[in-house]
Amino acid sequence: MKARLILLALLLVLSGCKDEHILEQTGFIRTIAYDSASDEDKNLLRVTISIPKSNHKDAIVYSTASKSDKNAKMYFSRQNNRKLVNGQLRQVLFGEKLAEKGIWKHLDSLIRDPSIGSRLHIIVAETDPHHLLQRNDYPQGPTAGEYIDALIRTESSNGEIPNSDLYSFSRDYYDDGIDPVTTILKEQKESLMINGIALFDGDRFVGKIRPDDRMYFGLLHHNVKAGDLYIDLKKNHDDGEQAALQFLSSRRKVEILSAKGLANNKQLKASLHIQLEGSLLEYIGDLDMKKQADQRKLEREMRDAIQAKCESLLHMMQMKHSDALGIGQYVRNKIPYETWSKLDWKKVYADADISVQVHVRIKDYGKLLH
Repeated sequence: MKARLILLALLLVLSGCKDEHILEQTGFIRTIAYDSASDEDKNLLRVTISIPKSNHKDAIVYSTASKSDKNAKMYFSRQNNRKLVNGQLRQVLFGEKLAEKGIWKHLDSLIRDPSIGSRLHIIVAETDPHHLLQRNDYPQGPTAGEYIDALIRTESSNGEIPNSDLYSFSRDYYDDGIDPVTTILKEQKESLMINGIALFDGDRFVGKIRPDDRMYFGLLHHNVKAGDLYIDLKKNHDDGEQAALQFLSSRRKVEILSAKGLANNKQLKASLHIQLEGSLLEYIGDLDMKKQADQRKLEREMRDAIQAKCESLLHMMQMKHSDALGIGQYVRNKIPYETWSKLDWKKVYADADISVQVHVRIKDYGKLLH
C-alpha cells in the first residue's frame, strides 16, 4: 500500500513538471488586430498579434501583410520560439476601413477555433491598431492588451456600453431581427479611450454613436442598472441650464402599434417606452429644488430633453439601416413568419414611424440647504 502511494505521488509530480514544461514553450496570444494592408493592394490584410511576456510587463508584437490571418500566423510561428495558441485571446481589433468592408469572415475563423472563448471583445479602432499594440508606454497598464481588457470591462459594467463580445456579436449577426454593435477605441497621446459605439448593418461598420451619447443609446438599447446621465436642458447649450442624474436605472419596452399591414406595404408604427429614475446630484439653472412645483417642472424638462435626444439617435440609426435596437425582433413576433421572410426589413425599418416616450422620476435631490 505504501509503495502504491509513493508511486502515485511520483506520477503527480512528474505530470506537474510536464505541464510546466508545456507552458514554458507556449506563446499565448492576448490580442489580434486586423486592418487593410495598403491602399495599393486591397487584397492584402495587415495582421498584428500581441503576446505578453512572462514578466507581465512587456509584450512581443508581430505584424505582417498577408492574404489571410492563417497565413499570417504561420509566418509568426516561424519567428517565435514558442508554439502560438489562442487560448488566452482577450480582444480582436479591426481598423475602420476594414470594418466598413465587413468583418464576419475574420470572426468566423475565430469562432471555429475551439480554444477561443466567446467572451473576447470585438473592437473597432479609430486609429492604427498596429501602432496601438506596439506601444508599451501606457501609464494605465503594463501592456496594451491588459489595458484594453480592463477598460472595456469597466465601461460595460457601468451600463454605458452594451456587451460587444464574440458571443453577442455572432448572436446578433445571425438574428435577422437585430444588428450587432461594438465598442470604438481611440488612441491618445498618453492613453486609450472609449470613443463611442460602432453601428453595423450585418457585419459592415456603417455609423457611430458619439461618446457623449452613449448613455442615451443605452436607454434605447437595454435596461440600465447603474449609470450617470448629463443632460443639456436647452437646445442652445450656451445658456448653461443642465442637470446630472446619477445612480440611474431604467427599463425599456418596445410596442409595435401597426404590423398587420406590412404585407400590403403599409408603414410600420412603433413606440419605445423608457422609464428611468435617478438621483439629482447636480443642477445648474433657475429652478428652486426646494419647491415641489419646480421639481415636477424639472422632471418634465428632463423628459423632453432625453426624448428629443433619443429620437434623434433612432432616426440616425434608421438612416444607416442599422437595427441595433432589435425592432425587427418585436415585429417578427407580431406577424406570421411567412410574411416576415418576404419583407425587405431594412427598407421597412428605414421608413418606419418610431417614436420614443420617456418618463422621468427623480428619486432624491441630494442634500438641500434650507
